[in-house]
Amino acid sequence: MTRAVHWRVGVCAALALGSTGATPSPGSARAMQRDHALAIADTVRGTVFDSLSPGPLVGATVIADPGGESVITDDRGAFRLGSHVTVRRLTVFHDMLDRTGIGSLSAVLDTAGKTHGPITIATPSPETIWGRLCPGLRRGHEQIVFGAARTADGSTRVAGVRVRASWDSDATSRLGSGTRVVDARTDSIGTFYVCGVPANTDVFLIGYSVELSSGSIGLPANPVPLRRQDLILGAPGETGTVRGVVQSARRTPVAGASIDIDGLDKPLTTDATGRFSTSRAPAGTRSILVRAVGFSPVLLAIDVLRAGGDEVHVELDRNVFLPGVKVTERTSAPVLRQEFEERRHLGIGQFIDNTQIRDLHNVRSIFQGRPGVTVQGNQPDFTLYVTANAGYCQPAIFLDGFRSDTQVLAAMNKDRIAGVEIYLRPVEIPARYAVVQRGCGAVLVWTKDAFSR
Repeated sequence: MTRAVHWRVGVCAALALGSTGATPSPGSARAMQRDHALAIADTVRGTVFDSLSPGPLVGATVIADPGGESVITDDRGAFRLGSHVTVRRLTVFHDMLDRTGIGSLSAVLDTAGKTHGPITIATPSPETIWGRLCPGLRRGHEQIVFGAARTADGSTRVAGVRVRASWDSDATSRLGSGTRVVDARTDSIGTFYVCGVPANTDVFLIGYSVELSSGSIGLPANPVPLRRQDLILGAPGETGTVRGVVQSARRTPVAGASIDIDGLDKPLTTDATGRFSTSRAPAGTRSILVRAVGFSPVLLAIDVLRAGGDEVHVELDRNVFLPGVKVTERTSAPVLRQEFEERRHLGIGQFIDNTQIRDLHNVRSIFQGRPGVTVQGNQPDFTLYVTANAGYCQPAIFLDGFRSDTQVLAAMNKDRIAGVEIYLRPVEIPARYAVVQRGCGAVLVWTKDAFSR
């Protein structure tokens, strides 16, 4: 629309000036004045500011209403917009507004004059957002993670879903080291707000109920105080199609790349055109790990829907190798049933399979009475402790290879669980599940979905 308007004005000006230098007639002069007046009926100047960063919002699209003319903000967030009609409202769009869930900004203008400005259009401040979404909670430098929980049809919102954010705190944290957790529940329209998530820290997010669950996904460290992450929750055994393409930074296809999808028993491999596809991916928001020789790995979250979804586009950057330095890839695919059996044959740790689990009452009873394990509390709210050098400690909990906790396990139907591994001492824990906290063991829980794909 904008290009058409600018094109029309430019053509009118060129025709009016002509190329002969002749003096226009009085009738044509009046037409020129009328066209010129239409072209500059209103002018709006201003700045778009991001209060969350804080700083100018560069590259934002500002659209006039009515009229539909648009302009892009410059490197100072400034804009100047001319319209052929009086502008009554401005609407601002930017990918940052989409990522944070704000969506768009809007400003209603005083229509008394033909020239407006300068005006400032700004996002809400972090303090304003915190006060509205997290009333009664004291704010430090924490973030708010929010979104909507939906079923695998992609549209039905789910109320009463528990959403849990967890992260590892180091010894410099004011709360001390260890795993930290913040819980929230979706409201009547399926929206959740997790308040108190630390900024600049990798966070794991999972949504679950008795019948539905998402995968555990990682949110990379980010300083922005407001982050949006919607969650798709699938039922046990529910699958969908994932298809995508892997390319280099130069937009060339990457053949032979490995695609690990949370819940699949083995990775996919891209073809000569860099494409991959599967119809057996477990439904829900899932983590996907893309690796290729000579490239840095990429970990991202995707939504697996029953009826398929958008194509996944992954761009890989070339690795930079330093002389004399060996680079080791530490992130790996979810553990297969075969790996579970291989570790059991080594005789290190305690192993419980589904032949033992099927006769038990609930998830809590899986751990009750195990050597070196103490269960405190009752279903559905219990805590696990294992013996350690200095007494008892809480082990790290992994569900299908991703960090979790006992509350997530307690919300599951125990018939979904195919195997459990218990390691009392840190030295026994498989290397890929070694955690930051020291002096305590780990519990690995595997679902039938993870073992069957």
